[in-house]
Amino acid sequence: MYNVMFAFTSPGAKVDNRFNNGRCPPNFRIQGQSCHRIGSMLPMSGQNPRFAQLYVYDTENEIENRMHGFRSKSGVDVNIVRKLSEMLYEHNVHAQSFRMARDRLCEEGVSDLKLRLISERRNDGRIYNQPTVSEVVALIVGDVDTAEKRDIIVQKQCGELQRIDEYHTSYLGYQYPLLFPYGEDGYRPNVRHRDKGTNIRHFTDITQLEQNNKDIPWEEATKRNRLTIREWLAFRIQSRSNEA
Repeated sequence: MYNVMFAFTSPGAKVDNRFNNGRCPPNFRIQGQSCHRIGSMLPMSGQNPRFAQLYVYDTENEIENRMHGFRSKSGVDVNIVRKLSEMLYEHNVHAQSFRMARDRLCEEGVSDLKLRLISERRNDGRIYNQPTVSEVVALIVGDVDTAEKRDIIVQKQCGELQRIDEYHTSYLGYQYPLLFPYGEDGYRPNVRHRDKGTNIRHFTDITQLEQNNKDIPWEEATKRNRLTIREWLAFRIQSRSNEA
């Protein structure tokens, strides 16, 4: 419940409620492929703010706006909501990014502001797992020609939703901010396995690997060198004594 309250993105899926008829435990079943979507920074006229918009719009009443999105508030503790909000603004780079956008929108003369949510960062997400705000976001006025393939360009105000590429490094962090409280990277392509003595694994990037393995088929040179999403998830969901 609290994670949904602070999520930046909305889940896109067709929910099948045929089995929630009161005679069995509640279940959540979807049809087709699920996805995550994000809207603009500001809601359309007459609409209430939702998801990432709650970090930008009418932040003086942010706690009330977050609680307003739940039909039943009987299980919602306003003190928990307030403390979670404070925690995310202090530690979560995504919350800080949208707050930075809000501050810019409040400045006079800024009318065409866009938020570019960067997918590929300069540092290796496995080694430097907590990005800085500057590595996560870029504020853009006007053209967006510098955006990369998986980057997300959040408009100031529009009624459309964008689907987020599942390989965006923050795909999970946007949807589950309480599981990624610092805005840590989720899965990203081309994360290398830990070096175990194989020469191939000493290379720092794709170009170097190609140059040193011209006679080795690409599939053979890389098939055991990159982390799969299954391996990443298996590592992530383990219970550890030093994690909450």
